[in-house]
Amino acid sequence: MQRLDRTEQRITGVLIEKQLSVPDSYPMSENALVDGCNQKNNRDPVTELVSFQIAGALMSMQEKGFVARVEGAGRVAKFKHRVVEELHVDNKDLAILAELLLRGPQAPGALKPRVARMGLHASPEEIEAMLRRLGERKPALVELLPLGPRERDRRWRHLIGDGSEFVADEGAASAPPSSAHGTSVAAAVASPDLESRIATLERQVAALQATIVRLTSPGQGG
Repeated sequence: MQRLDRTEQRITGVLIEKQLSVPDSYPMSENALVDGCNQKNNRDPVTELVSFQIAGALMSMQEKGFVARVEGAGRVAKFKHRVVEELHVDNKDLAILAELLLRGPQAPGALKPRVARMGLHASPEEIEAMLRRLGERKPALVELLPLGPRERDRRWRHLIGDGSEFVADEGAASAPPSSAHGTSVAAAVASPDLESRIATLERQVAALQATIVRLTSPGQGG
């Protein structure tokens, strides 16, 4: 299974969220994705992504098969996710994965009202059963975390990421959740895949250059 970096995770969560909760706004343009990724509500952490980061991530996600460009959607390019095809999940699974992608690890009780806005009306027990099923897949899509300090309920986190979600913007590593896969996650934080990060940066720069060319070409402004 292809792994997503933190920008790609946010984009995937936003695409699923809009598809299930505001279908009239889906598929989404790059500008709409910038706004969706940087929303102040229903996001943790809140981000300040810019257009070239979204463009670069979309290029990478198309290569990984997680996103497809929608043809015939008008002058502005629009994009849809391919999570169903890549991970073989249904809409109920999509709602749960979207929330974990957008807000990080959560307990079934916390997920209940949040997935309801995406059409999944289920009890915490039903949500936990869905999470356990996703966690039993090969490879697993989620995992149950140990009970943390001052926590009453154990939380679940997704396993779609490449570990970059645990690296702070300043380059310092933030502590990842301890888990059954803690060793591999810690390794991803301590020793990020430099080649992958460079390749992502190169794609983002190429996308920015293409955008500049498009905007400065005669008849293409605005």
